[in-house]
Amino acid sequence: MTRSIGTDFLAQLNSSEIQPFFAVSVGFTTPLNIWTGYNDINIGGVTYIGSGNLLSVSPVDESADIRANGIKLTLSGLDSSIISSALTEDSQGKVVKIFFGVLATTDNRTVIVDTPYQTFEGFIDTMSILEDSNTAQISVDVENKLIILEKPTNRRYTDQDQKDLFAGDKGLEFVESLQDKRIAWGAGSN
Repeated sequence: MTRSIGTDFLAQLNSSEIQPFFAVSVGFTTPLNIWTGYNDINIGGVTYIGSGNLLSVSPVDESADIRANGIKLTLSGLDSSIISSALTEDSQGKVVKIFFGVLATTDNRTVIVDTPYQTFEGFIDTMSILEDSNTAQISVDVENKLIILEKPTNRRYTDQDQKDLFAGDKGLEFVESLQDKRIAWGAGSN
């Protein structure tokens, strides 16, 4: 289902004082929800922690053909709890969602214009941690969810394989006997 862009959102994008932001949700056991602004914000009932300029998101590439283009997230200046979580949790395959939104300032209050749009969804591929005495930085390579299309299927299309999926199914029970069956295609019967 394609969402249409709201008029407030379009007006903000065409404004001379655009205030764009990214929000990133990483599906760790305890989800990590951060955004590229300051203070905490609420998007769809989820609180996102402000990371200011400590979060960077590489450009989200699109192509005309069906291809799994990945992205890179970089978090710097992190506190020790996030680093320890990154070190202890199995991160590969965790879901990452990236949202793009715009802010507007009205009555000396900054508010989100419309609902942010999800621009990317994928899975963590690799995560590297660079640490020195003063700061820590995590770089995360995220593969597009289309990467699933490139993975081979482990199906064998045998009777037992079918029954493992659907107990009692007899749809493939004669497959094994077909491999040695001689079929005269297009020939008259004798």
